[in-house]
Amino acid sequence: MRVLWLAHRDPLNPRSGGAERTIFEVALRLIGWGNEVTLVTAGFKGSKPRQDVNGINVIRLGNSITLHLLLPLFLLFNRFDVIINDLGHAVPWASASFHYKNNIVFFHHLHAKSLPGQVNPVLAKIITAVEKSYATLYRGNMFVTESKTSVDDLVGLGIERSMIVKIPPGVESSIFHPSEKTPYPSIVYFGGMRRYKRPEECIYVVENLKDKIPGLKLYIVGEGPELENLLDLVKTRGLDSVVTFLGRLDYSELGRIVASSWLNIHSSVTEGWGFSILEASSAGTPTVAYEVPGVVETIENGVNGLKVKDGDREALIEAALSILRNPERWWSSSTEMAKKYSWDTTAELWDKLIQEVVGIQR
Repeated sequence: MRVLWLAHRDPLNPRSGGAERTIFEVALRLIGWGNEVTLVTAGFKGSKPRQDVNGINVIRLGNSITLHLLLPLFLLFNRFDVIINDLGHAVPWASASFHYKNNIVFFHHLHAKSLPGQVNPVLAKIITAVEKSYATLYRGNMFVTESKTSVDDLVGLGIERSMIVKIPPGVESSIFHPSEKTPYPSIVYFGGMRRYKRPEECIYVVENLKDKIPGLKLYIVGEGPELENLLDLVKTRGLDSVVTFLGRLDYSELGRIVASSWLNIHSSVTEGWGFSILEASSAGTPTVAYEVPGVVETIENGVNGLKVKDGDREALIEAALSILRNPERWWSSSTEMAKKYSWDTTAELWDKLIQEVVGIQR
């Protein structure tokens, strides 16, 4: 089959994350099973208009605005068996729903939950209204989402539960696997550098634990809008000798850092799925996190980490302290939990749904 995947970023985009990892891993396997996958997306600085990425035909139609303007013309002159409308951003792919009947909508999370403090109130209301239009725009189409929380959010938007398929992502165990831990207590944060991710929480945790856990170190991975604020916070708190900023790492180096750490901290307001939590678990690193949408399914309390009430920083600190004082028992159980998830299983579920939508029977 010829599959078209519409997304605002591709796996090579410097700002790519968990959503793009799903595109890459699923598309790779669909291609391996004899399908053709074209990814139409926006470009980035230095990117090529067309590029073969491990067999994925990536076509970049300008920026995020021209992408939507040029898409109708692209769809007019190119034929596909099915289109996957990736809603990693809130803006829907309206033209796809008008050009084709075989559309699958990939919903990650409700953006309205992460908007406060990120955008102005007017824009927040517009985005919220756009999300409420999904039920009308994509009437009759199947929706895919990754967590039970997101299933409930879709139902809240007016999507029939029978039209929603839950397909959790996998984890790349060849990269995120257990290895030697640091000889000193260490915490890693690699959950993203946007305001709704609340990356500053890891700094407050370390500030409160550094005298209770001698030699404690924090590694912060990534780049983004909140990075400068974090740098200033570390400086004003006098934590330069405790906190190390590693910037953006390639995937293999990220896997090494995560696996060597004793504990992972996750502090987001909401997630479609806790990608970094699952990756940390696969690497034998437990997580402490706020109990928020998208996280509730990726942490099994007492197995691969601990969840605490959202916003309760003291509880987050106490949870981190309890794991750091007796970490060994968490390392093996975290890995076992992650074994439930594989990209092969994820891709098989996608393949099954695609064939059902197109009408092909095995």
